[in-house]
Amino acid sequence: AYTTLVFFGAISLSGCLQKDVSTKIIFTPTYNSIALNCQTNFQPFDNKSSEASNLQGWKYTQLQFFIHNIEIKTRENTWQPWVMETNIYQSNDVALLGEMCGEINKQSNWVLELTSLTDHQDITDIRFTLGIPFSLNHLNPLTQESPLNISSMFWGWRVGHKFMRVELGSKNDDWIFHLGSTGCKALSPVRAPKEQCLQPNKVVISLPFTQGTTHIAFDLSVLLNNLELTRENSCQSSPDKKSCKLLFENLGMNTIENNEQLLFKAKTDE
Repeated sequence: AYTTLVFFGAISLSGCLQKDVSTKIIFTPTYNSIALNCQTNFQPFDNKSSEASNLQGWKYTQLQFFIHNIEIKTRENTWQPWVMETNIYQSNDVALLGEMCGEINKQSNWVLELTSLTDHQDITDIRFTLGIPFSLNHLNPLTQESPLNISSMFWGWRVGHKFMRVELGSKNDDWIFHLGSTGCKALSPVRAPKEQCLQPNKVVISLPFTQGTTHIAFDLSVLLNNLELTRENSCQSSPDKKSCKLLFENLGMNTIENNEQLLFKAKTDE
């Protein structure tokens, strides 16, 4: 059974029962439940283009996103932080997941590594935020620890990082979606804002999570739902662009219950 939420992967909860053993959550991108990688072609169902080149399919060339503030909920209805381990893709409570394809500057990390839980917990839910905290988002990337120093995910001091970077290509076309904060006010593009941006563009994701949970999927078909893939429909988080509004809706952003979005799905063995 799938519970509504976008990433597919195996989850090992054995670390929850042991001390000093990390727990790893493996994320995998999917398109309508079919696992994707840099070499996988997929055909968007809602792509209205009849060009033969597009009908041959699309591939992602980059699919990466930041998450932070991971918490778990117990049956006692209390939330508690779940601390990340520190490695090249995780620091300061921020993790970079996904991959950049190609031989040059290739990056690939689909594993979220968390510290062990000291006591056995009857876990019912997990939640995390897609994005980067404001306190870290606008700092100098040259002095930040990885992954906040990865240049391909940084826009500039005023606007900060790209929270999600999705870049797709077909034979004769391409499409990009860069999610990040907008409406950031500073004295210059190389100055950090002192106040939260007008459109923070972060998404809180919450899903059922128990010992029976084995997979989390990032469902790209949900992100692309009702969107025609063309270069003109690319989005750089402009709040007024039609394609951006649709993508924000597909992310579950700016909704009353934004944690009930569909992008992520959890699979249980029940």
